[in-house]
Amino acid sequence: MRSDFVKKLLFIPAIAIGIAVMYVLIKHRADPEKLQFEETRTAVRVIDVPSLTVVPSFRGYGNVKPSQVWNGVAQVAGKVIAVDPSFKRGAIGSAGQFLMQIDPADYELAIARVETDIEATRARIAEIEIQEKNSLASLKIEQESLQISKAELQRKQSLVAQGAASSSEVEKEQRNVLAQSQSVQALENTLSLYPVERRRLDAELTRLKTQLDEAKLNIDRTRITLPFTARISDVAVEQFQFVRQGDKLGTADGISRAEIEVQMPLWRIAALIRSEGVTDISELRDGAIGERLGITARVNLERDTLFAEWEGRVARFTDSLDLETRTLGIIVEVDNPYAGVRPGIRPPLVKGMFVDVELRGRPRPDSLAIPRDAFHGQQVYLVDSDNRLQRRAIKTGISGVSYYTVIEGLTGGERIVVSDLTPAIDGMLLDPIDDPDTAARLAEAVSANAGGAP
Repeated sequence: MRSDFVKKLLFIPAIAIGIAVMYVLIKHRADPEKLQFEETRTAVRVIDVPSLTVVPSFRGYGNVKPSQVWNGVAQVAGKVIAVDPSFKRGAIGSAGQFLMQIDPADYELAIARVETDIEATRARIAEIEIQEKNSLASLKIEQESLQISKAELQRKQSLVAQGAASSSEVEKEQRNVLAQSQSVQALENTLSLYPVERRRLDAELTRLKTQLDEAKLNIDRTRITLPFTARISDVAVEQFQFVRQGDKLGTADGISRAEIEVQMPLWRIAALIRSEGVTDISELRDGAIGERLGITARVNLERDTLFAEWEGRVARFTDSLDLETRTLGIIVEVDNPYAGVRPGIRPPLVKGMFVDVELRGRPRPDSLAIPRDAFHGQQVYLVDSDNRLQRRAIKTGISGVSYYTVIEGLTGGERIVVSDLTPAIDGMLLDPIDDPDTAARLAEAVSANAGGAP
């Protein structure tokens, strides 16, 4: 028992020593080191928002088709007795060139019949004129005879009053006067009918002349010619084939002018032709719309080794919106699409060729432009005077291939972030680095007036 008690007392010095050591350590411990926190700067590339002269533009695509198309239709019936050897698909013919001949025999006979009827009618008119003259002469004679008969009647009436003649002689003379008066009346009635007959014959002569003109016109219609310089695109008849009136003969495409229809959203049209002035489109005639609205057009073809450009003009708009795409068609015309051909290098602007069309509006000076990469869902990232990030909503105007113009939300000279920044937190500290290359590319893109995709 005593030994156990002694062992327990031996623990007391050890505990006292531990407490003393802990006291010394706590008494002489060092204060915790205070670390200084420094905010991290994020490096970004920036440019000053430039004020440039921008030309609004649009690049669209379309297929070439001729402005003039001749759809030959037979206006008379008959057998095709001749076809020009050059009337073949792909051949180019000049205005007035002969294509084919329909047998004119039936129409020549019709002319002969009508001419005979005309001569007969003219002879009848001449006969009426002679009859009228004869009737006028006869009337004059009969009127004189009537006057003589009336004078004789008065003489005999005087003799009867004197008792020198009988009343039967007076009655006989009265009957003579009545008969003579009836002859005069008959001639006057006949003369009154001649003008009516002459008018009928004149009307008949006019009708026959109309038939003659129609027969001669049908003769002309048997000879088929090209109405304008064109390229044959379809041949529907052959020699010795019988054609009915209204049958298709062939098709030819004019080569003096080509046109391309480009579909364009309304908002792009508004950006292209924006103007403070008022224009009545209904007063603009074909071909004058582009000039009045200040739109120029260029047609481009670039396929493999082929490259060609044609100056065009905005001729008109389509009459309605496309129901599926809700776009409006702009029709661009190109004069002399077959001119300036260089075989193997610059082809003609032929029907069916797929080309791109660049439309340009009037230059707009003092426009603010930003790179497309700096536009983030209706917002841009700016660097404020304290080099902190500021997110700002803007409203864009013209859309180019690599840039936008800004019409609301920015002022010239503000610093805009052009590098990818993730995450982008308002107020975060930035380390802005000027990017002269991006600024130069932006200025070059704007000056190049490259059109944007729809």
